[in-house]
Amino acid sequence: MSDLLPATAPFPPAAFTPPPGAQAARVTIAPAPSRQLVSLQCAPGARTAVQAALKAAYGVELPVTPAAMTGRDGVCFIWSGLDQWLASAPDGAPDLATALRDVTHPHAAITRQGDGRATVRVSGPDARAILCKLVPIDLHPRAFGPGSTALTLAGHVPVQILRQDMAPTYDIFVFRSLAHSLHHDLCHAACGGVPLSEMST
Repeated sequence: MSDLLPATAPFPPAAFTPPPGAQAARVTIAPAPSRQLVSLQCAPGARTAVQAALKAAYGVELPVTPAAMTGRDGVCFIWSGLDQWLASAPDGAPDLATALRDVTHPHAAITRQGDGRATVRVSGPDARAILCKLVPIDLHPRAFGPGSTALTLAGHVPVQILRQDMAPTYDIFVFRSLAHSLHHDLCHAACGGVPLSEMST
């Protein structure tokens, strides 16, 4: 009989900060606070029914542009494509997948994502400058402010990025099998320091 492989964390548990230096990046790379994560996809032609059900249950409508909205009980809905969203809730809250199935049945498909995806948080004054080394979209606050999200790449890794605040703080959702590769690339980018072109922006 084959031995079972032990579960491993998608990212190292300790926060990473780059070494000091003349152009050292003021950035921290760490696992994001643990939250329930669920995908939600509307059935064809059912968006209106799903919107109404979620508005009644959580007090917000699903965003139909690349953005995130947070409703009652800390439940956040993050646009992830046409009629698709990621929903997250605090770990201590009632089971999110069950709650969403009850609210949206039979108009939406609900799938748990906690075992399939991981979330890394990049924060600090130089977070944007470091992410710009890997992410090929405009992350300037005039184009990508708090609550903005995008499906993009970080180096060679497909990700979804969500800006949380003006600090700035970014949460990056990644398939669990690619999490270590993403973490390595982020730390390597941070160790390279802040590009001179970004020092005064």
